[in-house]
Formats: sequence, C-alpha cells, structure tokens
Amino acid sequence: MHIHKIRTKNFRLLADAELALEEKTTVIVGRNNSGKTSLSEVMRRLLTDGSTTFQLEDFSSASYDGFCDAHQAHLNDAEEVAIRALLPTIELRLHFRYDPAQPELGPLAPFVIDLVPDCGDALVVIRYELKDGGIASFFEGQPDHPLTPDTRLDFFRMLRERIPANFTTKIWAEDPNDTDNRRQMQPVALRHLVKTGFINAQRGLDDVTSKESDVLAKVLEGLFSTAASEMAEPGDKLIADALTSAVQDIQVQMDNNFGGQLQKLLPTLQSFGYPGLGGQELHTETTLDVRRLLSNFTKVRYAGYNGVALPESYNGLGVRNLIFILLQLVGFYKAFRAEPIAPGVHLIFIEEPEAHLHPQMQEVFIRRLAKIAQQLADGADDAAPWPVQFVVSTHSSHIANEAGFESIRFFLGADTPGAQAGVRQTKIKDLREGLAGKPEPEKQFLHQYLTLTRCDLFFADKAVLVEGLSERLMLPVVVGKLEAAEPAVPKLSTQYITVMEVGGAYAHIFTDLLEFLELRSLIVTDLDSVLVAGGTACAVHLGTTSSNACLKSWFSGDNPFTLDGLKAKNDENKRKGRNRIAYQCPEVADGPCGRTFEDAFILANAAKFELTGETPDELELAAREEAACHKKSSFALTYAIADTDWVAPRYLLDGVRWLAADDMPAADPVLAIALEAAAADAADVGDAANG
Repeated sequence: MHIHKIRTKNFRLLADAELALEEKTTVIVGRNNSGKTSLSEVMRRLLTDGSTTFQLEDFSSASYDGFCDAHQAHLNDAEEVAIRALLPTIELRLHFRYDPAQPELGPLAPFVIDLVPDCGDALVVIRYELKDGGIASFFEGQPDHPLTPDTRLDFFRMLRERIPANFTTKIWAEDPNDTDNRRQMQPVALRHLVKTGFINAQRGLDDVTSKESDVLAKVLEGLFSTAASEMAEPGDKLIADALTSAVQDIQVQMDNNFGGQLQKLLPTLQSFGYPGLGGQELHTETTLDVRRLLSNFTKVRYAGYNGVALPESYNGLGVRNLIFILLQLVGFYKAFRAEPIAPGVHLIFIEEPEAHLHPQMQEVFIRRLAKIAQQLADGADDAAPWPVQFVVSTHSSHIANEAGFESIRFFLGADTPGAQAGVRQTKIKDLREGLAGKPEPEKQFLHQYLTLTRCDLFFADKAVLVEGLSERLMLPVVVGKLEAAEPAVPKLSTQYITVMEVGGAYAHIFTDLLEFLELRSLIVTDLDSVLVAGGTACAVHLGTTSSNACLKSWFSGDNPFTLDGLKAKNDENKRKGRNRIAYQCPEVADGPCGRTFEDAFILANAAKFELTGETPDELELAAREEAACHKKSSFALTYAIADTDWVAPRYLLDGVRWLAADDMPAADPVLAIALEAAAADAADVGDAANG
C-alpha cells in the first residue's frame, strides 16, 4: 500500500494541483515561488494532530471571487446548498493504491468503501470548509448590498476574522468509482492511516562563533521521548528506563544532601517579625527532569585531539546538516514503531537537504535515502517493513541529476486561466508522463543527458541552448556589450538563465522538453550551408540547402527545405511558442552571410580582420579563409577574454534581445486585497493600543 497521488485545491498557489508520488522517493524541483513549500505546509496542517486553522491569505487568489459570489447568492436568498457550492474550501485528496487480494488492509480498511472486487484504489478527502449551519453567522453584518470596490476591502477584512471562527475540517472516505458514495471519518482514523514527518529547510544550523549552538543535542530529547513511550521497542525502552533510573538515583542524593545545604540559605519567616506568618516555613525542592537534562544540558561532542572534545558547533555546517537529517530519520522511524497501531503509510517531507553539502555529498544523500530507510527496518528485532515515502524538495541540480528522470516532478508558477492578470497557480509536471509521446531514442537521450550532465533547466527562468564551445564562451560578453550599448532594454544578465551546450545534431530534441517545462528559450545554431542535400560544406552563396538537423526539424513544414527559404525567414517565422531559433544572417540587407559562428563574427568585424573583397560573395570566401586559420577553442578564448573590442553578429543580438524581453508575471491584484485587509487590521490594533 502507498499513496499514489495527491491533489490539492485552493491552498495558496496550489489552486488545483495534482502530484503523482513514487513508491519510495519523489523529488520536487522548480523555480522559487512555484508552490513547493506550500505542498508540505498544507500536508502539515491537514495531516498532523491538533486543530487546523487557515487564514484568508491561505486561500488561493483564484478562489477569492468565490467568496464574493457566495455573498451575492446570500443577498439573493439562494438555497444553502447553492451558497456552499460557491464558497471556497481548502481540500486535500489522497489516492491510495493497494493490492485487493491482500487479506488484511489494516488501517486502510475503513476507507475502502467501493463494491468493485478488483479495485485497488482508495480515496481519502480532507476538506477545510464552512461549518454545518454556519451560513447565517458567516454573513452576519456583511454588506447588505452588492459589493463595490469601496466595500470589497471591508468585506475581506471581515472574512479574515470569520474564516478561522466559522470553518472546520471534515474527513471522509470516497468511492473512487462513485463520488456520491461517501463515509465520514474521524481524525483518529486518518492518524492511524497516515503518519507524517517534516524536516524543514531552516534547521537552525547557523555558523556561530560567540555562542554555541546545540541543535543536534535537542534531537536526543525526541529520541528519548519515543523510547520512553509504552509502545517503544524493548531495547529502546530499556535504555530509557536506565536513563530515568540514573536520574532518580541522583535525585535521592540531591534531596538528602543538596537540599539540606540549600535550606540553610533561606531565612526563617519568623525572623522578619511580620504578624500572621508564624509557623509557615520555606523548603527547597530541586527536581531533575531527564527530558530537560537532554534538551538543555546535554551536548553533542566530537572527538578531538589529546582527549579534548570539540563542541557541536565546531564541526562543518554540511556535516552537521547531514547528521541532523539522519538523526531525524532515526527519530521518525522509532516514532513509527512506537505507534500503538502501525500506520499504513509514513510520509516524510525533506526540504532542501543540499544546504551546506558539497555536490558529491548531495548526490550520495539522495542515492542512499531509500537504502537508509531499509537499513533502519532491517535492524529491528522483527525486521518489519517501514512503509515510508519520501518527498524531497530541492534547488540542487546535483540531487535532481542523481534522483533519476522518473522520480522528478516539476513545479511551475503559471497564470490562472480566466483570472485577472497576475493571479497565478502551480502547475505540476511529471516528466515521465510529459515526454511519453517522444520516440524512445530521443527520450533516452534526454534522460541520459540530464542525468549525466545537468538539470539546471528545472530552476531557470530562461534557457539558451548553444551548438558549441565558441558560442557558450562568447555569449556572456555579447550580453554585456548589448546591455552597455542599450541600457533601456530589459537586461538578460539580471535574470535566471541557464546556458547548455548541446550540439547542432541534438538541439532539436530539446524543443519538446523546453515547451513542456514552459521555459522561454533561445536555440543558437549554425546555418551549415551545403552544395546539395548530403553534399559538402560550402560558402552560403554557393549552397542550396542546410545540413543542420535542428533547422531541418524546426522548419520541417518547408517543402522544399532550401537555403533561400532559411535566409528569407523573419523574426516571427523563427518562433515556436516560447522558443526561438537563431542562426546566421547578413549584417546588412543583401550583404555577406556567415556559415558558422566564426564566419559571422569575422564578417561583423570585417575591418578588424582586414577582410578584402569587392562583392559580398568575395567577403564570404575571405571570412571562411580567415576562420580556417583559427582553432575554435583558441578563437573563442581570445575574443571572450583577451580582446573584447568587437561587435557581436546580428543574429546573436537579435536572439538575445528577444530572450531578454521582460515577460515576468504581473503582481497578484487579488492577493493584494487580502494583504491590504491584514495591514488595515494591524493598523486598527495599533491605534487601539496607542489610544
């Protein structure tokens, strides 16, 4: 049994997001503010013990209009069912997958309510919604007329107070084959089914110098609490009992000796001569609590030299981070084993494990995570399985590389269809499903390339795919020169860009992936003119077609595919969705055109290279002869570092201008209302305090 899929509605950016989980480890990647942390937060609130509360700001911006529509329906005396249908709710749907032939389903059994014998799916719904019978109290005192821009803020200010007081959490099992077939469940049944654990990104491992930090020591308190529980494993319980007994022995000595001496420090009340205090004496009692001893007075030390132990904070932040995570995992496992009823699934979220870890350590961590869990289970007396599923969110391309293609889920912040500009939501893309339609050789190539080289595409705002070393080395200088010459245009250097060297024969394979990731991208390639199809390379004015695989794929609709057709393409023809291709073109109308980057660079700087020729054709040939005199790598290094007094070829400048164009999302106007309401409430509180 495992959680196969999670669907979240109306929580922050997760307006309607569905996440498929691997049976062991799922890796979440994506840019900042794409909803990764929101996923763990909604799971924490709805699946952990204690009362669940949400604020207005926790609801997705896309759902705010629902509150206004429900208010209008209430003014129109609509039925309660209709009003409730309009009111937004925060919902979490857990899809379980199990073996229907299994004789015992354990804590999942109460949630299996379908009547299909071979159905192996079960659905659990947790929803934060308006309490039963709460319509009248929720809208009491609200504006008795349709909302206007002036009254809308007051309406949302009141919602901030009404939502926590009038909403509650409900849990039910739902038939995956019949949405009308439901069974309401109690929170205890859900706690027996799913146990959660969270290792946050901020773990308090600050690099301190003046004050020692004992983060690891505090983990010992949690381990002791678990070991001291009734259902703890016998070996752990013996240790906890031994620690408690040792503290009790010390307590007896303190009561007999320490307490008596301390008593002498206290004066008798009679010595004050105050009426009515006679016969009342003060006594001291010093109590030792093993838990406080562990959390406040127990320190983790590392072995030093000559018997001198080093404090916890003296170790490197990366080592401390890794040890902390491992100790937390041990604590989670022991807490799982100590449960009176073994949960069906243990879902553990780990945020940014890469903090302070060098790249190799990051790769080893994600590679060994499932093995560590298995080792913990194998080390128990009964070797009972630990049904744990890990969800790891990361900004590390090294972790994404090592995790493998199939386990990666890409979080993307995108505009909400049909909503105001700036209202955004999370899209979750499963790479395994998203590239299912690609031919197997191409899919295998992408898998190997991203696994063996880099996964920076998952974290960038924009991407540049270049054909070779020359373009990769020269591109930053081209960008810098353009921004210096045109300071008013959007700057590519201030945006999150990844540059990938993919080769002319493979660039086109990435176009589907780039489009799937919804990543604005520029593909820089070469014109690669040839005499005839399958023929030898030649100057552009002598060629009839191109041997470039990327150009053939990009303009696959051209029939026939010719060099003249490529040279006639305008900017619009070179775009496909969020992608644009750039290849050599004449610097001026009817001027000479380069075949490769080096040819085009030399033609753009004809005077610098002292090219001679009376006609464009002669200049083309002269540029090719000059380029042949230079080794590609030394050519790029020379003009990228040693000699930067040159102008960039036109095709590169056009491509960079297009890529740099500012397409950043607008500010969220709906969320601004909630924030303004919160600020107004805070101001009212401040005025009341000052008044």
